[in-house]
Amino acid sequence: MIVLLTWNLQNFQGHWRIPITKFTVWVLLSWLLLYPGLRKAYHFLYSKNGSGIESYKTRSMKMHHQDIANSHKDRRWTTNGVVANPWEYNQAYTQSTDEILNPIFVFCEHLWITFLLIIFGPLIFVFRMVVKLYRNLASKH
Repeated sequence: MIVLLTWNLQNFQGHWRIPITKFTVWVLLSWLLLYPGLRKAYHFLYSKNGSGIESYKTRSMKMHHQDIANSHKDRRWTTNGVVANPWEYNQAYTQSTDEILNPIFVFCEHLWITFLLIIFGPLIFVFRMVVKLYRNLASKH
């Protein structure tokens, strides 16, 4: 909001002011009136149950384990055709940045969604009202 509202910040006789323009009114009304309702309506966009980021190291290690698992015979593990890597990781997971990047990715994703809802909030609201009105008229006929 600070970036949006201070986009046209002006110094007028030694005082900083935000000029009241159509864009400023659009952003303020969208943020104060429409954003809370739109956020509630589109709560699924803010869920934390996303797939997240998976690094190429983690993905390749999973594929390696799948290849090893697919090479077993007669429902038991054999050394025939399976090459064990003595230098493979001792832990179940690779050392990667997955756990560090996922919260940052989720934060940036939510920030971007919030920005879009604020900027396009009135348009989304009008579209939702038109769809609701159309459905009400269609159900009466």
